[in-house]
Amino acid sequence: MTDTLSATTTIPTALPPAPLTRYYMTSDLRAATGLTRTHLDYYLREGVIVPTARTESGYLLFDDAELATLRAIIAARRAGAGIREIRQRLGR
Repeated sequence: MTDTLSATTTIPTALPPAPLTRYYMTSDLRAATGLTRTHLDYYLREGVIVPTARTESGYLLFDDAELATLRAIIAARRAGAGIREIRQRLGR
């Protein structure tokens, strides 16, 4: 018994490349959002933003999802939401 392939069967030769994840340092987050170091440190201490990874040197790294979360936090704060309410909304 031999296996045969029909003329219409295609065999994938390679998977498409996975998208690269972009990481941001705290200075990148501050530049992207206009926050001061004090405000960003506060959000980190309160646990409303969470680092995605750390470098070997200990620098905090954040991905696009965490940047989007930070932008949502800023919008909620401008709308008058307190930090406890924001933390509750995020489930953190």
